[in-house]
Amino acid sequence: MVTHLRFAGLLLSSVLLTATPAVAQEYPVGILTLEQAVNHALQRSPVLASSTSRAEAATAATSQANALPNPEISIEAENIFGDGPYEGTDAGEITYGVSQLIELPGKRSSRFQVADAERKRIHYSRDADRLDLIRDVSIAYAEVVAAEQELAILTDERDLAAAVRDSVSAKVKAGKVPPIQKNKAEIELSTSDIALDRATRLVAAKKNALSALMGGDVKDLQVSADSLPALTEPEPLVTYKDLLLQSPDVQALEVEIEQAQSQFSLEKANAIPDPTFDIGFRQFREDDRQALVAGVSFPFPVFNLNRAGIKRAGHEVTAATLERHSGQLSIETQLVESYDDLVSGYRTARTLETTVLPGAEEAFSVARIGYDAGKFEYLEVLDAQRTLFETRKERNAAVLDYYRQKASIERLTAKHFHTPTPIKEKK
Repeated sequence: MVTHLRFAGLLLSSVLLTATPAVAQEYPVGILTLEQAVNHALQRSPVLASSTSRAEAATAATSQANALPNPEISIEAENIFGDGPYEGTDAGEITYGVSQLIELPGKRSSRFQVADAERKRIHYSRDADRLDLIRDVSIAYAEVVAAEQELAILTDERDLAAAVRDSVSAKVKAGKVPPIQKNKAEIELSTSDIALDRATRLVAAKKNALSALMGGDVKDLQVSADSLPALTEPEPLVTYKDLLLQSPDVQALEVEIEQAQSQFSLEKANAIPDPTFDIGFRQFREDDRQALVAGVSFPFPVFNLNRAGIKRAGHEVTAATLERHSGQLSIETQLVESYDDLVSGYRTARTLETTVLPGAEEAFSVARIGYDAGKFEYLEVLDAQRTLFETRKERNAAVLDYYRQKASIERLTAKHFHTPTPIKEKK
C-alpha cells in the first residue's frame, strides 16, 4: 500500500532563522532525513552566505551613518616670496587653523535612522531567503519521495501487467480466448515499461534538483518517507492570516515606510546649511609675534533650498505606504490561494485513501478472480487495473500537492503548524 508522505520542514524555521551554524557539517552517510536536508542546505547555500554578507555590510553602514564629520587642519602662508620687504619669508604671516563642520540637530539622527531602516530591511531579506530555502528544500524533498512512490506504483503496475499478460497468453494458448486479447495485454505491458522508464528518470531528476538546493555536493542521495509527518487537517484560514504579521516580507514593507519617513526628515533638515567654525593662531615672522584667529562661515541658501529633494522624499513616503498596502494584499491573496489548494489536497487524499482506493482494489481483485474463473472479459480486468493504478497515482499527486501548499503557507507565515489528525496509514 502506498506509504504516506510526511512533511517536517518549517518546524525548524523559528530556530534556523536566528541561528547561523558555525561549522558546516558533512553530508550524513545513509538515508537523509528532511531535517538533515534542510540543515545541510542552510549551511552550504551560497545564496544565504551572500545574504549574510549583505546583512553585515548593512550593519557596518549603520555605524558609519552615525559618525561625526572630520575636522580639517589648515596651514596658510601670506606675504612671502614677494617684492621689496616681502622678499623671501622673513615678513611672512603663517596661520595654523582647525575647521569643524557642525551638523545642525536632526541631520545625523535622521541619517542614522535611514541607514538603520536599510539594515532592518536587508536583515528581513536575509530571513526571507532562509525561509525560501527551507520551503524549496521541503518541497524538493517531498517531490523526491513522491517520485519514488510513483516509481513503486508503476513497478507494481508493470508487474501486474506482466502477470495479466501471462494469464491471457495461457488462455489464448488453451483456446479459451481470442488472440486479440494477448495483443492488448502486450500493448498494456509495453505502455507500463515506457511509463516505468520515464518514472525512473524523473526520480533521478528530482534528486539532482534537491542536491542542487543543498549545495550540489550530495552524492548517492537517499530520502526517507518516514521523516515526513502525516497529513493533518488544516487549521481555519483566520489562524494563518493572524500569523502573517510575523512574516519578514510584511515586516520589510513596514520598514520601507520607516526608511522613507526618515529620508523625508533628513531632506528637510538638509534644507538648512551647516555652519563651519574655524580657530587657530597666526605667526608674524617679521617680529615673531603670535595672535589667535577665529571665524565662522554659513552657506547662503539662495539657489539650493533642497525643495526638490524634500518633494521627492515626500512622494517616496506616499509610494512606500501604498506599496505596503498592495504588498499585504498580494501576500494575503497568495495565502488564500495556497490554503484553498491545501484543503483541496487534504480532502482529496483522504477521500481517495478511505473510499476510492479500497473500492478500486476490491474491484480489481474481483475482476481478476472472475477473469481467471472465466466469468469476466479481459477488458473488465484491464479497466479495473487502470482504475486501481490511476487512483493510486491521483492520491500520490494529491498528497504531494498538499505538501507543496503547506510549505508555501509555512513560508508566508514563518510558522510550523501542529494539528493532531493524521490520515491513518494502511499497511
